[in-house]
Amino acid sequence: MAFVVPIDHFAAYAPVDAEFVVQGAASSDSLNHERLRALNVARRACATSDAGDPDGALRAYARYAQVASEASEALEEAEADAHEAEASAPRWTSTLEDGTRKVVSSTGLYGEKCMAIFGVGACHRRSCAYALSERANADGELGEAAAERAATEARRAAGAFEYLSTKALPPLRGQLSADLRANELTASMADAFRLMSLGDAQSTAARRARERGVSWNLRARLHVAASAFYRDADAVLQNNRCDWNGVDIRVLASVLFMRRAHEAEAYLAHGERLREREHCGEAIAACKCAEEALKVCFRASREYSMWARYHDDISARHQTLAKTVTDENSVIFFQKVPPTTTLPEPAVVAKAIDFESSDAVKFSFFTN
Repeated sequence: MAFVVPIDHFAAYAPVDAEFVVQGAASSDSLNHERLRALNVARRACATSDAGDPDGALRAYARYAQVASEASEALEEAEADAHEAEASAPRWTSTLEDGTRKVVSSTGLYGEKCMAIFGVGACHRRSCAYALSERANADGELGEAAAERAATEARRAAGAFEYLSTKALPPLRGQLSADLRANELTASMADAFRLMSLGDAQSTAARRARERGVSWNLRARLHVAASAFYRDADAVLQNNRCDWNGVDIRVLASVLFMRRAHEAEAYLAHGERLREREHCGEAIAACKCAEEALKVCFRASREYSMWARYHDDISARHQTLAKTVTDENSVIFFQKVPPTTTLPEPAVVAKAIDFESSDAVKFSFFTN
């Protein structure tokens, strides 16, 4: 069985090597040199983190999010000219705009906090990807432990993106520069990644249900729910285009492919259930709906070899079921084939794990 790795841009996501500097007495009182050095060390740890070590990178980004949050709050308590400490105009690299590395602005310490939290979410997505692609057992199955790890990491990612989209990023909207705007600093992009991450967690549950041989009806319902998460992510991306200068084609392809792939899976599971109940005419209709979904996402599936293998796996199962029910209907049942069939209600099992912000630990590091 093919394993689908969620899209992630962590390898090209890091602070540009630059440091915060102290300018003037007021900023020196707010962030003295020792504390400023700690801020720069935490930022540099993110810039030098290893993409192949998501756990280590997660610790670095989580630490920097905490330090930047405390520094930002400390400055808010100081005089207005204390914000001169942000004059270094910190920059990050990102591939979310068009797939190439671009340098974007974080709009100061508060923006640095938000970029770091987006990095936390990206680390969790990368850990989910590792669990899906590297931890299959000798039989090719994901297994209980790897499935639980992948789903948990995806749910934690969803929690980080939910915190950004609903709490941290909305106040920043008016400060974003049009030319150096970071997609990571828009609430709409964070919301899209929240939905994608929930879709990844739901996908893992659906995949594990297949491995365990649960009922066809439950499999169909799990896939319906997964498809709905990606459908909603697609709606966010399409309805908020004015928020960004562009969106990487791989993000758009990921949402399209996963939405339609799970739709096809849902129709196939539903078709198997109909066949068991000897409703062959309607099972043929389900196969035709699955075929249409596979056609829509074929081109997107070629973006990654793993997606292509998964698409080919679904297509092979579709061909087998379609031939079986067509033959049975032409020889035994002679049932009328309706133009379509209705999928069962979704069974949603993926819920975000709340992101624990460091806001409550106010000034624990940046005050005397």
